[in-house]
Amino acid sequence: MEFNMDEFQKKFISYNKKDIYLTGEQIQILESNNIEYKKCNSINELINLIERSKDDDNYDELDWVQSDLAEFNYYHNTNK
Repeated sequence: MEFNMDEFQKKFISYNKKDIYLTGEQIQILESNNIEYKKCNSINELINLIERSKDDDNYDELDWVQSDLAEFNYYHNTNK
C-alpha cells in the first residue's frame, strides 16, 4: 500500500487553535466558502458562522462540517 500525503492531510487534524480542531478536508471546504475560521475564538463561534454562511450552493458540504464540529464539541466539551 502506497502512502498518500494528500489523503493523510485531508483526514487528520491540520489546524488546532483555541480548542478548534479541523481536518485538511474541513479547512478546504471552509476556505472555498470564504469562511474565516482563524478569526473564531471558539468552536461555538465557528459553528454559528458556518450556519450563517449556508446557502443552496454550499449547504451539504457546510452542513457536514458543521455537524462534525458539533459532534466533536459535544463529546469533547460536555461534562458527562
